[in-house]
Amino acid sequence: MFRLLHTSDWHLGRKLAGYDRSAEFEAFFDFLERTIADKNPDLLLISGDVFDTGSPANEVVRRYCSLLVRLHSLFPKLHVVITCGNHDSPSFLNIHAEVFKYFSAKVTGCVEYQDTEIEWQKMVSEISVDGETAAIVCSVPYLRSGDLRRLGENASIKDFYSKLYEYADNLRNGRDIPIIATGHFTATGVTASDGQPIVGKLEGVNTDGFPPFTYIGLGHIHRAQICGTRENIRYSGSPLPFVFAEKTQPKSLCVVDFNGGKLTKTDSIEIPQIVDLKIIPSEPSDIAEVEKACREFPADKEAFVEINIKNEFKTPENRNRIITEFLAGKKARFCGWHVQKAKPSDMQTPDYVQFSTQQFKNTDPLDVIAQLYRQKTSNHLDTKYLRMLKEIIETPL
Repeated sequence: MFRLLHTSDWHLGRKLAGYDRSAEFEAFFDFLERTIADKNPDLLLISGDVFDTGSPANEVVRRYCSLLVRLHSLFPKLHVVITCGNHDSPSFLNIHAEVFKYFSAKVTGCVEYQDTEIEWQKMVSEISVDGETAAIVCSVPYLRSGDLRRLGENASIKDFYSKLYEYADNLRNGRDIPIIATGHFTATGVTASDGQPIVGKLEGVNTDGFPPFTYIGLGHIHRAQICGTRENIRYSGSPLPFVFAEKTQPKSLCVVDFNGGKLTKTDSIEIPQIVDLKIIPSEPSDIAEVEKACREFPADKEAFVEINIKNEFKTPENRNRIITEFLAGKKARFCGWHVQKAKPSDMQTPDYVQFSTQQFKNTDPLDVIAQLYRQKTSNHLDTKYLRMLKEIIETPL
């Protein structure tokens, strides 16, 4: 039997409303160690967005490096595969690649080329258990439009994975072992943190037409879920809730078992959270009800809090009262307003778009553009324009 543990979208260094979350990340690391000790996987997959930015703080990098060294010390037979997400810097992630080889960790920051040809072998690894090859892993980072153009002007992510599978299958050469891949993209038919279908994503991929990888461990979407109708293609989701829309979502690790070349079982292990995200009161209220709810909130309960207030009571003065009076002496931390605005009467489309400041910061620019276009016109933005916008966003200045 071969077993892997799949996780993604750690976003190390991310804050919520300016508040540090180091303690929560450390609690997740501790839980990850306990889970590895309990489940004894052969492989740990980290499918992109290790860091929240391309230039993480030194302390964040130190904790990341310390974790990988500690995992190797505790579990010397554990293999680790780390791939780059859209939040990561490929070059920064690759800085540690050579060193991490000594800790049984493979890091893939970007697609590599020899002249103009993709070096497929750089993304493909044979994973050995007790001296025998037990699996082939294709470590695919976040793919950019330039990577796809190497296969042809109109090549898609599906074309890329088809070529990669062909290479890996030739390497397998008939052996009864799984071919496992990573990925960092938006698949069609998945839902976002708020439970709504994701629209306007240029890289939306119909995974039902993918080549027959035994398992594909995806990152990029923070809600854990399967893709389409294929149980073997999954998002593990993020380990922490990063926006209030995720406050009720279970966060999990995915454990996947193989017998020879067949996937036999997948399990989700819920990740405990040491800090809750709360919206209080339960309904939009005036300032008197907000005061009552805040004062009744347990003083010793760690929580990030959004205040559910009627729009006419959303003022700087009330914000200061909530922080300095209503939540004084409590461990709850004020993060912002939760305001439910009525839709304009002349708005015909059901997709009226609103973003809080935090949601806007954490939403893909292409999603923002596509949703606003749909709001104004009731039509979907043509993919050719999305492609042009994507290239503009990704082109270095």
